[in-house]
Amino acid sequence: MKYIMKAGTLYFNDIVAARIKGAITGSEKKIYSVNGSVLMQANIENLEVPPNETRNVRCRQYILFDGNGNKYAVANPDYAAGDDPTVVGWPLCRMPRVDHAKVVFDKNEYLLIMRNTQNYILSDKFDKAVIQIFHRGLTGGWNIEVMNDFLPEMICGIFVFCKYIEQENEFLLV
Repeated sequence: MKYIMKAGTLYFNDIVAARIKGAITGSEKKIYSVNGSVLMQANIENLEVPPNETRNVRCRQYILFDGNGNKYAVANPDYAAGDDPTVVGWPLCRMPRVDHAKVVFDKNEYLLIMRNTQNYILSDKFDKAVIQIFHRGLTGGWNIEVMNDFLPEMICGIFVFCKYIEQENEFLLV
């Protein structure tokens, strides 16, 4: 199935399937149905760790809650190969690059990989791509190809997780 994401709205065959709206500040995102009811909510949570570990991306979780506030999916981000600060140390002029997250939902494990800032793939435990997300270039928006049956709100949740990974790689200005 082929979807298009434009300006936070997920379309299937030019029909709105779901919408993503974020808070003005913070990382919270809400996923709405066509009629405006909240289907899911995504956020980044910091795990309880010693103060010297707060910068470590492994101490964060991306969580997708269903409409009742129950955890529906959890993603654990991780560093790119060759960028793990516990192995190579902390870079002086940038944050260590994050390029993947282990995603668990519906009792299944997936791997969300950022190939680059315009290309993401969610693959199952057999390394089979189940969702591919590609930037549409100058026309804007994203093409999303879904190989399995995923609810539109779950597709939006995976898209939000992609944006969270991208956010981990942004340069912090002080």
